[in-house]
Amino acid sequence: MRLYWGSGSPVSWRVQLALALKGIDYDSHRLDLANREHRGAAFKRINPNGTFPVLVDGDVVIRDSLAILAYVDRKHPRPPLFGANLPQTAAVWQMVCEHDAGIGSRANTITQALFRDEPPGDLEPVREAVTRLGQDLEAMTRHLTDADWLVGDTPSAAEAAFYPTIHRVLRAAGKPLALEVGLAAQPLAGDPLVATWLSRVKELPGVDDTYPPHWRKGG
Repeated sequence: MRLYWGSGSPVSWRVQLALALKGIDYDSHRLDLANREHRGAAFKRINPNGTFPVLVDGDVVIRDSLAILAYVDRKHPRPPLFGANLPQTAAVWQMVCEHDAGIGSRANTITQALFRDEPPGDLEPVREAVTRLGQDLEAMTRHLTDADWLVGDTPSAAEAAFYPTIHRVLRAAGKPLALEVGLAAQPLAGDPLVATWLSRVKELPGVDDTYPPHWRKGG
């Protein structure tokens, strides 16, 4: 298996996390985003859409992160990413889908604004996303009140979805514009349940290796 991925891409990161949770060895190809490798002819022969991540497994080419997670989980069933039983399967899929439509989408709005060199002219959508983010975090902590993991007794695809999102928002909270949009007022990792969960996920084998390389270098 070969994975094409981009540093800092949350959907790339969730796939890397899933592979780490599974303990699967793979050939890693970090795309050179600064030089727009993902838009070059060589990569477009693999994925004409020019998007990432992409997993290539023999003749199988998968270019959507959730499709990759489902494929990997079917090919390597243990440990399961999507629950140990039918109710858990439904709960994990529901949480991942709600993540992408909710907190994941709002994190995109926040980070796309705060990571830019020039702030957007209209900050109201960002402020609204920050407000809704607080509600998302409250829902997340309810899941963690009496449990170590978001669904069931083991890490799942829910961890793979939420872990990059929380880290992206934490990173955004350190940007100059954060106070202006109210982000620094959010609990984030100041919530002991979220902080403990972040540490618990980080300590899993292989997880720390997935941290975006250019973030480690201050990029």
